[in-house]
Amino acid sequence: MPQLRVKNGPAQGKVYPLTEEVTQLGREDAVQVLDTAASRHHAEIFAIGDMYFIRDLGSRNGTFLNDERLVAEDQALLRVGDQIRIGATLIVFEEPPKRLEEPEFTTGEEDISATVELSLETGDTALAGAEEPEAREASVHFAVLYDVARAVSSAFDVETLVQRVCDITLNATPADAVYMFVHEGGKLVPVAHARRVERSKLKISSTIVRRSLQHSRALLVSDALSDARFSASSSVVMKGIRSVICAPLLAHEQLAGVLYLHSASVERAFTDEHLRLVTAIALQAAVAIKAVRAHEESRQQLLSVFSTLLSAHEQASPTATEGHSEGVRSCAKAIGAALEVPPAEAHTIELAALLHQIGKIGAPEGAFEREDTRHEYATVGAKMLRRIDGLEDVAAAVEAHLERLDGTGGPRRLVGHQIPRSARIVAIADEFERRLGAASKPPYSSEAIKKVLMGLNEEAGEKYDEEAFNGLVIALRSGKLKHV
Repeated sequence: MPQLRVKNGPAQGKVYPLTEEVTQLGREDAVQVLDTAASRHHAEIFAIGDMYFIRDLGSRNGTFLNDERLVAEDQALLRVGDQIRIGATLIVFEEPPKRLEEPEFTTGEEDISATVELSLETGDTALAGAEEPEAREASVHFAVLYDVARAVSSAFDVETLVQRVCDITLNATPADAVYMFVHEGGKLVPVAHARRVERSKLKISSTIVRRSLQHSRALLVSDALSDARFSASSSVVMKGIRSVICAPLLAHEQLAGVLYLHSASVERAFTDEHLRLVTAIALQAAVAIKAVRAHEESRQQLLSVFSTLLSAHEQASPTATEGHSEGVRSCAKAIGAALEVPPAEAHTIELAALLHQIGKIGAPEGAFEREDTRHEYATVGAKMLRRIDGLEDVAAAVEAHLERLDGTGGPRRLVGHQIPRSARIVAIADEFERRLGAASKPPYSSEAIKKVLMGLNEEAGEKYDEEAFNGLVIALRSGKLKHV
């Protein structure tokens, strides 16, 4: 649900969620603008489906959207980041922020001599003074590691992977909170966390993390409050925390980050066996992260090759629109993100959108412009892609992207949900880009975008998938769709 945030003026910082179909702005309205230039009823924001528009209500001093004055009673499409100015008051249209909590690192050195260490070097698998785990505990740990293996084997992106690992680790240990940090841009960045209950912001011991990374060792610091060496420590992380485990994410002798756990309860203190388990989880996670990143690099290389090929075709063809394939790709990708489609399907959608016109490459000019041949390039493209292992779903989406819900499309006259969702998303992205390109040239005005959206809205549910159209609107509103 989008919201308005007052950026300056007497109500600076105040937030107004847009929960109603129509929200008025003015001196005496729901969004109260205490500005001498504001009228009693100055402007209004209204929703049409998932689209939000603003219009001036004939105010004396006008309403400005991104420093352009709105024509009285005219409607302007709102997108995330747009700034509305009434007099000297600035109001921002935005989505509520979704941020991962970033814990703080302590500064200075802390005494962590009361520490159990587990080396990650080959052959060093024993803990000093530790006994062999009992069969039952070993069985539980095996089940946990099996869950981790299943999670990492089914993850297509790092974000999903690290969150699953944190969730499994929290459920398998007495931890109150689990954090995963990875190296990005020369520093450790939190990428996922799991917590049993909400509590005050956690501070991470920089000493523990640094020692774990420097020596490639998993560390267990236990019962810190009862240890005299910690009682007078300035370390904030030890205040209310009785156990900490920090395990490095090590894969192929490369450190990717750390898995960090803490527990504030004496009854839920970590043991040597928890250290063993978390170390094994961290090792699995590190290898999986490296593999997923390598897969993503390969995927991007594949996209780059196809993109270059299609760009060359569009530049050489007198009838092709240069940049169309790339535009459809960006649009379809943003729709998929707005609809939160699974990562594997998102990859299919992005690739099918980029390649939806691949069947035209090498064909004579105008070969697919006649009524009886206009769908054939989709069939030709699908046949080309089916020759490449692993692109079967992409081929199906390319072949069906010209189908329409009411059966008026082609080449197979499919109807409704006979059309794969990936193809329905590519269809709306393709049509949006085509109509927008026909109406004006980049950079596209808000008025041009609005007209295309209103036209597609009339056909959503009849020719085009309504969910896909709503995803397009959300992508435009939230700023996920950047190129327009």
